[in-house]
Amino acid sequence: MRKIHLLTLIPLILLSCQEKTELRTDLKPIYSDYKNTLQRNNLYGKVKKIEYFKTTFQNTDKEDKSVLNKIEEYTDFGELKKAEYFDNHGELLQTNVIDYNENKKFIKSISFSKSNNTNILQTVEYDSIKNTSELNVFLNDTIDHKMISYFGRNDYPIKQVTIKGNDTTEVNFEYDFDNNNKIKSATQKEKGNKKSMTSNLYKYDNNNNLVESSYKTEWLEMISETEWKDGRILKQTSYTIAADLKKYTDNITEFDILYNPINEKIYENSELNRELEYDYEFDQFGNWIKRTVSMKEYFAKSNKFIPIYIETRKIKYWK
Repeated sequence: MRKIHLLTLIPLILLSCQEKTELRTDLKPIYSDYKNTLQRNNLYGKVKKIEYFKTTFQNTDKEDKSVLNKIEEYTDFGELKKAEYFDNHGELLQTNVIDYNENKKFIKSISFSKSNNTNILQTVEYDSIKNTSELNVFLNDTIDHKMISYFGRNDYPIKQVTIKGNDTTEVNFEYDFDNNNKIKSATQKEKGNKKSMTSNLYKYDNNNNLVESSYKTEWLEMISETEWKDGRILKQTSYTIAADLKKYTDNITEFDILYNPINEKIYENSELNRELEYDYEFDQFGNWIKRTVSMKEYFAKSNKFIPIYIETRKIKYWK
């Protein structure tokens, strides 16, 4: 077992950086091949801590009290190390604490749910020679299951074996790459179960940007199409092909240049059901600190957008 590296304490910027600024055009989102959780969560700068608050409008012009609903803490190398989740009244529901080794790889997490008094411990051990990892999951100090993962090219999993009690499940993965080392297809199949196969297909434009992906099972297919402009994602559209083989529009989302959603159309059986608009305020690092969400309900014959809630984020940064 590798030793856990204790993080060097780095002073915090006392300023929480909540001052409103314009949308920064010098930043560019990272859409794949993330180096850490900050990039995955579309956050900029060396974020140390974020407190999330939500204010809901109750069908009036006067908003309700702002309620704390989540706190995230990050390491100085950009990984999530603690998360706390709260209910609609600001009462703590669940706490997750995460540890990493000296190579910044996940090795342990502890999750405690206050609502049902449940404690979940996950530990991971890595074998660099066999190129495997072993995940053990404990529920209230009793082993629940373990999963051994085997990795191949580019550290993609090629096999996963899950052991729970007397049951063992083996899932195998296969990949097809293009000339640019991008995945064209990925399939996974449970050993001994012919109907368990799922497949993913990927298409790219001439700039190697992902423009279409699909996830297909025996019963349905989900498709996502992405539009790009000047190297940035402009719009994403999702569809479902169900048992009747018809293609149904599910969702159309448009983004600003930093990949924040600014408009979202939600469909039911390809019929526009409701539409959301997002208005932002940003700090000087490029992260939004206030988001006002308004909705138009087409199913209710609404002809204007009504504010439904406001989200705010108090962000602190490492130096």
